[in-house]
Amino acid sequence: MCAVLCLVFVCSCGVIVRSIDEGTEKAVNVFKEGRRGRLSDEEQLWAKVAWKYFENNYNPQTGLVNAKDASQVVTMESIGDYIVALMAARELDVIGKHEFDRRLSLVFGFLNTMKLAFGELPNVNYHSVNMQALNYAAKPGVIGWQVHHIGRLMTVLRLLRNKYAYYGEYVDRVILRWSFCNCVDREGNLYSAVNVNEKAAKFLDAKHGLKEYTARSFKAWGFDMEATSTIDPVETIRINDIEIYFDGNDERASNSNNAVTSMPYFLTLLEFGWENIPYLSLDKRYYEQILNVYEVQKRRHEREDIFTARAKHEVSTEPFTVYDAVFSNGYKWTTISSSGVYFPQHSAVSTKAAFAMWAAFKTPYTDLLMLITSSLFDPARGWYEGRLEKTGDAVRTLTCQTNAIVLESLMFKKSGRLYEQAHEEDDLYRIYLRDEFKLLKKCFPLKKSN
Repeated sequence: MCAVLCLVFVCSCGVIVRSIDEGTEKAVNVFKEGRRGRLSDEEQLWAKVAWKYFENNYNPQTGLVNAKDASQVVTMESIGDYIVALMAARELDVIGKHEFDRRLSLVFGFLNTMKLAFGELPNVNYHSVNMQALNYAAKPGVIGWQVHHIGRLMTVLRLLRNKYAYYGEYVDRVILRWSFCNCVDREGNLYSAVNVNEKAAKFLDAKHGLKEYTARSFKAWGFDMEATSTIDPVETIRINDIEIYFDGNDERASNSNNAVTSMPYFLTLLEFGWENIPYLSLDKRYYEQILNVYEVQKRRHEREDIFTARAKHEVSTEPFTVYDAVFSNGYKWTTISSSGVYFPQHSAVSTKAAFAMWAAFKTPYTDLLMLITSSLFDPARGWYEGRLEKTGDAVRTLTCQTNAIVLESLMFKKSGRLYEQAHEEDDLYRIYLRDEFKLLKKCFPLKKSN
C-alpha cells in the first residue's frame, strides 16, 4: 500500500503528482475508489447501532430528530444529516419502505411550514417538539441563518431528489419557499445573517472547506458560484512534509477560527466521489486538499504514534462544541472553540471522521483507525463522538451528525457515491425557474439545476 500512496504523493515533499503514467493509473484509481462491497455482519450491526440514535431521539409529534441526544433542538444541518440517515437506513435494510416514507413525510411537513428567519431563510435553531424558531438561549426568537447549515440541507435534498425522483415535488417546495437575495450574490459569495434590532444583518461567511462544500450545494440547484468555487484567499502551511491550504483571512478580525478539519473534504468523497463533475466543478486544489488532509493525519500516526481523525465534535461541558483541527489560528493539531479558545483536554479521534476516512480510503491506516473506533458505541443508544487522545476514554456525547455519518459511510461502502444525476423531465423547480418575475423576486438562478 505504501507503493500505491507514493504514486499519489511525492513522499519527500508532500506535493501531489498532477499526472501519472498509464501503467500506474489503475493502481491510483483503486486507491481513490475507497471501500466497496456488501456489508459484513459486523458492519450491519454498526448500522443498526447508529439507527438506535434516531429511534431514541425521534419526536413523534413532529417527526424531527434531536440534533444532540435528549436536547430538543434541530438545525438545518441536523435535518440534512437525518435525511441522509434515513436514506442509508433504507438502503441498508435497517428500515422498510413504509417507515422511510412515514418519517420523511413528517420532515417535509416541517420544512414546508416552518417559520423562516425574516421571511427569507431557515432560522439557525428550531424546537424539535413545538417547531418554534429558537434563539441561542433556546427560547422562542430569531437568530438569523447559517449559510453552511442551509448548504448541508440543500446538498442532501438534491441527493434525495435525484435518487427518489417521486419525492421531487415536495423537495422542490422546500427550496421554493426561500429567498436567496441576502444569502448569495451574483458572484457567488455566501452570506450568513444575525438578528440585529429585528433585522437581518448579513456577513460574508467564507471558511475554506465548508465554503467549497456549500458552493457545490448551491451549484446543484443551478446557482453560479464562481467566487466560492475557488479556495482563494489561501495560504499554506507544511505539516509532516505535506502542504495544507488554510484561509488567508486574518482570524483575529473576524473573532472566529480558520480550522482545517476533515469532514467537508471527506463528505465530498462520500457524496460526489473523485470526479470533478463539470456542472458541479470546484477548484482542482480542493481535491489536492482532500488527499493532503488524509495524508497528513496518517503521517502523524506514523511519526508520532497518535491516532488522528480530526473533526468538529460535541462535548458535555463548556464550550460544548470544539474543533479538532489539523491547523487553525497559527497552530497545528489544535483543539479550539468556535471563538478560538484553546481546549486541549478535548482533543479526540472523531468517530464520524474515522468512519468517513475508512470508507473513502481503503488503506492499512484506516484499517487500524477502525480497530480503535469500532467499539465506541452504546448498543442501546448509538455511537459516541470519539476517543480522547490524552486518556483513551470515550467522548460519550451522542449526536445526530455522528450517527448519520456512520450510516452514510456504510451506505457508501455498499453502493458508492450518493450523487446521481437528475432526470431531465420538467419538474416543479425547473418550471419555477422559467418565471422571470419569481426569479427576480427571490433571486433564484437563471439556469436549471442538475
